[in-house]
Amino acid sequence: MRERLKIVNRGVWTGSVLVVWAVSVGAVCYYSLIPHLELPVDFWNADKLYHFAAYAWLATLPMVGLRTRKVAVAAALSMLILGMLLEAGQSYLPGRIASFIDALANSLGVLVGLVGGNSLRPRLRGILLPVDCQKATRR
Repeated sequence: MRERLKIVNRGVWTGSVLVVWAVSVGAVCYYSLIPHLELPVDFWNADKLYHFAAYAWLATLPMVGLRTRKVAVAAALSMLILGMLLEAGQSYLPGRIASFIDALANSLGVLVGLVGGNSLRPRLRGILLPVDCQKATRR
């Protein structure tokens, strides 16, 4: 018989994911609103790839970290609003322009993060224990 390894306390997992998510949201906001951004890798439309990856990450984190699916989906979908607001805010900054294509890349990233994070939820359930169960297994 094969046992799954259960090593992570669910409360610690959720708290850690929320901290990473908050820092990630802050980083995306900062880099979206600075007047001129130099990208480390620059090729034609490289910024679209950055937008897609950032918002996929921002949508995946709540999907794998929050306990209830309803709250996780709402948090992930809130990244759509964040992306639209940041794109609109860029139109007021020198050296930045609001772009429909960037907003589309943000939205596609959120969609992929939502679907990908949702598919990871059952896999992560096997390694995460509720706090009460973990205390009971220590005795």
